[in-house]
Amino acid sequence: MDRVVRVGIAGLGIAARQIVPAFEYVTNARLTAVADIRVDELQKWRRRFGVETFSSVEDMCRFGNIDAVWIATPNQLHAEHTIIAAEHGKHVICEKPMAVTLEQADRMIDAIQRNGVKYVQGHTKIYEKPIQKMAEIISSGKIGRVIHINTMNYNDWLRRPYMPSEVDVGHGGGVVYRQGPHQIDIVRFLGGGMVRSVRGAVGRWNPYFNCEGNYAVFMEFENGVTATVTFVGYGHLDIAELTWNIGEGARKHTRKQLWGPRAKFTGPISAEMKYLLPEYSLDAILKRSRQQRRWQPFFGLTIVSCEYGDLRQSPRGIYIYTEVGREEVPCEPYVGRIGELKELVDAVFGDRYTFPDVYWAKATLEVLLAIYKSARERKEVCLRYQVPVRRSR
Repeated sequence: MDRVVRVGIAGLGIAARQIVPAFEYVTNARLTAVADIRVDELQKWRRRFGVETFSSVEDMCRFGNIDAVWIATPNQLHAEHTIIAAEHGKHVICEKPMAVTLEQADRMIDAIQRNGVKYVQGHTKIYEKPIQKMAEIISSGKIGRVIHINTMNYNDWLRRPYMPSEVDVGHGGGVVYRQGPHQIDIVRFLGGGMVRSVRGAVGRWNPYFNCEGNYAVFMEFENGVTATVTFVGYGHLDIAELTWNIGEGARKHTRKQLWGPRAKFTGPISAEMKYLLPEYSLDAILKRSRQQRRWQPFFGLTIVSCEYGDLRQSPRGIYIYTEVGREEVPCEPYVGRIGELKELVDAVFGDRYTFPDVYWAKATLEVLLAIYKSARERKEVCLRYQVPVRRSR
């Protein structure tokens, strides 16, 4: 292998369009191939990026000029495509959640181990600089040990246009599978990783979609840390109103976006209809992804309480609250979704482990499934497959 990791993207939907700009920032990675079942989409990518194109992930792994596969296919296919990649000796970056069931996760782990390839969990908010900075402050001991973490988000998740699989819980759809990993990763990362138990509740209050639109979770860690996690996606209040109008992707919301009329869909739509919408075109998403950001990204509002102070994000970094007042610690500028790609490249050329890896991804999936189980049974669920945070290299 030369000093470049050649990457093929599996699935050319929204996620694929968001991650393409990362290759412009990570010099030791190159996009060389893509796979999708849509011939017209493959042609667009071949013309636009000069990549090899394949109609199946297996063909891309067998014949493509690649060293790794970025799995960006629908959630229910993550396990199948990860295993195919690993069996062909390719490293893997997989979008969240890693899988839909623990059985799928175990088969993925087995394939990764047997074939000696590296796995990086993709699209997790723990790559973002403010979350990394919080972890750095916690590790320094400056304000003591973590006591409690509270994270909450309100947005319009169930007012966006979705394909059937995106709102089918059996296929990994709905807010627990699709938004939960972001919040659970943040809380586990800042709390040390080892969740002891979960008590959760979910709600289905949108009559047009047969999936959850909200959840509330109480988590207790082995080290005594507690956490509360809340998500409401019905599109009334937007949490950006409480975070300086800054939302996911470090984008500043306008007054119309915060307080104007909300979109309304009365059910899922086809893939053809979704990708005809102007905001989901390849050009539109690439343009948004490449825009320079003045602010740090906010996925809701996260507050970490420690023995001697509290932490929360500021528009440009982190606020630390102690008995002597408030201090702001700036973060490096936001540059988009480069975290997982850089992690893979560094692990390959540094011959080291990855983080977050396949075991971390399984532990987060275990929490998501425990939320469902707890909601059904209305009782606390104890966990078995948690792993600690690996902060150092």
